[in-house]
Amino acid sequence: MVIVMIRGFYAAMSGANAAQIKLDTLANNIANTETTGYKAQTASFADTLYANTNQNIHIGSGARQIGNSIRFSQGMREQTGGAYDFYIEGSGFFAVQNKNGDTYYTRNGCFSLSYEDGKSYLVTADGQYVLDNNNQMIEIIDDADSVLPGVFEFANPYALQLVGDSNFAATELSGNAEFTEKSTVVGGCLEASIVDMVSEMVKMIEAQRAFQFNSRMIQTSDELEKTVNNLR
Repeated sequence: MVIVMIRGFYAAMSGANAAQIKLDTLANNIANTETTGYKAQTASFADTLYANTNQNIHIGSGARQIGNSIRFSQGMREQTGGAYDFYIEGSGFFAVQNKNGDTYYTRNGCFSLSYEDGKSYLVTADGQYVLDNNNQMIEIIDDADSVLPGVFEFANPYALQLVGDSNFAATELSGNAEFTEKSTVVGGCLEASIVDMVSEMVKMIEAQRAFQFNSRMIQTSDELEKTVNNLR
C-alpha cells in the first residue's frame, strides 16, 4: 500500500513538472507571436520506467523531458517596403555574426545600418553583422539595391541549438552551414511568426488542467500517507 502511494506521489510530481514545462514553452511561444521569423517550440517528453505487476499490467512512473523541438514551417510573408527588410522564400537561414566573431543563423530578416569608421554595415536589431554568401560582413556602398544577404542551410536543421528567441547555433548533429541557392531572398518583406495564438491558448488550457490534476494527486497522496501513518 505504502509503495503504491509513494509511486503515485512521484508520478504526480513528474506529471506536474511536465505540465509546468509545457506551460513555460507555450507562454514563450505566445510571447513571440509578433517576433519576426520566430519558430514555435514544442516540449517533448518520454515515459519513465514501467513496473510490472503480478497481473502483468504495466504501471508508469511519470514522464521526463527529452528536449524541445522546433517547428520550421514557413511563416507568412509580410510586405513592409523596408529597404533592409528581407524574407526567405523556402528553407535556409541568414547568417549573422556578433562582436566576438560567433556566427549564428536566423530567419529574422529585419535589418538596419550601422555606421562605423566611415563605413555602413548591414546589422540586426541587436547589432550583429549580417553576412553574405562568402561569410563576409555586408558593407553598403551606395544604396540597398545591391544588398543580398547569404542564405545557408543545414543537413539536419532540427539539431540546431536555439540561442535567444530567433538565433540558432550549428551543432555537430546539425552539420556545417552551406550556402544555398535553392531559396529566394525577397526584399521589402519580412517573415511573420508561425505561432497560432488560438492553437497555443488551447494547448495552454490543457496544460493548466493537467497541472491542476497532478497537483490534486500530490495533495491526495500526501493526505493518504498521513492517514496510514496515523493508523500505525
